[in-house]
Amino acid sequence: MRQLQVDALAPLPDDPRMSRTRVLLADGHRSFVDALALRLEAEPDLEVVGVAVSPEEASRIVAAQPVDIAVLGVDGAELGFVAMGRRLQELRPGLHLVGVAGDDDTAVLATAVRAGFRGWVPKGVGIGALLDALSAVSRGETAIPPALLSRLLPYLLHEQAEEQAAQAPLAGLTAREREVLRAMSAGATRIQIASQLSISSNTVRTHMQSILTKLGVHSSLAAVMIARRAGLS
Repeated sequence: MRQLQVDALAPLPDDPRMSRTRVLLADGHRSFVDALALRLEAEPDLEVVGVAVSPEEASRIVAAQPVDIAVLGVDGAELGFVAMGRRLQELRPGLHLVGVAGDDDTAVLATAVRAGFRGWVPKGVGIGALLDALSAVSRGETAIPPALLSRLLPYLLHEQAEEQAAQAPLAGLTAREREVLRAMSAGATRIQIASQLSISSNTVRTHMQSILTKLGVHSSLAAVMIARRAGLS
């Protein structure tokens, strides 16, 4: 994220009649967020309410005061920023998330979009791109560069098709059989499953046999592999 160019411009006078968008900046490099904060404060419609270099620091800021948009640094394929974003949204429902990415990994962007990120700014661009993203997100829009969006949509469609294919084998299971399979996937024994679901061990065995038959497999391990591939856990 530190590669985002921060242009030096003289601050513009505040207009008290304008509603300012409250922004949190979070990145692992203090010098960068401090410099970026100074630049964003030059904008009459933006207010930087805090800068953070750790998830804990960002959480304290969001919990303590209103924040409209959190700008989070994305370091390569590390997905810690996703967990941070989710945590901040738990603390402040309605908070919008904007990522500033160190690369253009489509898989990382897809993960961010699924996690609720509304804006995405690649590395090496001028400050204008971030300002445009903040403006769009503050209006309730999504701000993803067209070049990245053209790759993201096919990726998400392919991912959705794979998910549907993985879910297909489970379509014939009853609700109770899904519960049993979910418990199996979590590593529970037949006796533990019986206790969890308040049914007899023999009933669990019957359900397990039915599950194997419907999935077309011959072992509990194979059934669990199908369940986990389908996200049933």
